Amino acid sequence: MSFTAKDTQLYRQDERSGHRKLDVVQREELVKNYLPQTPLRLRGNSRIRKQDSSRFGIRKFLKAQLYALLYLLTHAIFSLYIRIRIAYHAVSSRFVTILKHHYNSPEYIARDVATLRRLPKHLSVILTLENGGRGDALGKLVNEVAEVTAWCAAAGIPTISVYEKTGILKRYMPQTHGNVANRLTAWFGKDQAPQLSLFARGAPTIESRPGLSLVLISEEDGREAMVDLTRVLTEMVQKNKISASDITMDVIDNELSEAVMKEPDLLISFEPYVDLQGYPPWAIRLTEIFCAPDNQGVGYQVFLRALRKYAGATFKLGK
Repeated sequence: MSFTAKDTQLYRQDERSGHRKLDVVQREELVKNYLPQTPLRLRGNSRIRKQDSSRFGIRKFLKAQLYALLYLLTHAIFSLYIRIRIAYHAVSSRFVTILKHHYNSPEYIARDVATLRRLPKHLSVILTLENGGRGDALGKLVNEVAEVTAWCAAAGIPTISVYEKTGILKRYMPQTHGNVANRLTAWFGKDQAPQLSLFARGAPTIESRPGLSLVLISEEDGREAMVDLTRVLTEMVQKNKISASDITMDVIDNELSEAVMKEPDLLISFEPYVDLQGYPPWAIRLTEIFCAPDNQGVGYQVFLRALRKYAGATFKLGK
C-alpha cells in the first residue's frame, strides 16, 4: 500500500524540519497504517510458544522426578536380586557343606568322586593372603594349602599347584612342607600317608619318594620365567648354538613347563568371581577354570563342585 499525498507531504515537512514538527507517537501513527499485518499462523505460534515457555519449568521438573524414580526403582530391583542370589547361594552352600562334609576322612572324599568319569591329573588353586599378611594371615594361608592338598590326595589327584600372588609361601618352604605333611599324616595315618614333594621356582626343592607333588607359584614366576627364557634363547642364537627358526611355540612351551610347571587341567578360584590375580597366562591356555558366585572362603563344597563340573565338561581343542 503506497503513501497518500497528504501523508507524504506531512512526512517530508517533518524531515525538513529535522523531525521537530512531529513527535515520536505521531510518526508511529503516520506509518502504522502502512505496515503489513501479522499472519494468523504466526500469531498462533507465538501464543503456543508463550504457553510452552510458561509451562517449561514444570515439565522439566516432572521429567527430572520421573528419571529419578526410574533410577531408584532399577537400583532397588537389582539390589533385591543380588540379596536373594547371595542368600540362595549361602543356604545351598551350607546345605552341601553339611550333606557332603568330609569329616577329615579320605574315604568320604573318595566316595564323593567315585562316580565321576574323569578327574584332573593336575589341579591348580588360587589362594589369597588376607589382611596384607598381618596377624595370623600366613598361618591361615598355610592351613588352606594343607587342606586343599589333603582333598586332592584323597581324591586321587597326583599334582596340585597353589598360586599365591605375593609368593610369601616360598620363603617358608620347610614350614609349609611340614604343615602339609602333618595334615596328610592326620588324615591317612602314618603308614598310609602319601609322600609329599614340594617344588617352587627359585627355591630349594623338598623332595620325597614319588607320591604327591605340590608346586608353589606366584605372580613373579610368569614374568621372570619369560624374561629368563628370552635371554637364554637370545644368547644361544648369538653364539650360533641354535638358529632363530628353531625357536617354535612348542620349544617355548616345553621350556616354560620345565622352568615353572606344566599346564593344569583344572583351575579353581575360591573368590566370588573369576579373579586370576596375575596368574601366568601361558599356563592356562587350555585349562578349565571354575569359580562359585558369591562364595566366601576356601570350602570343600566348591572343590567338589569344580570336580563335577570338570567331569562333565566337553573339550573341543580343534586343530
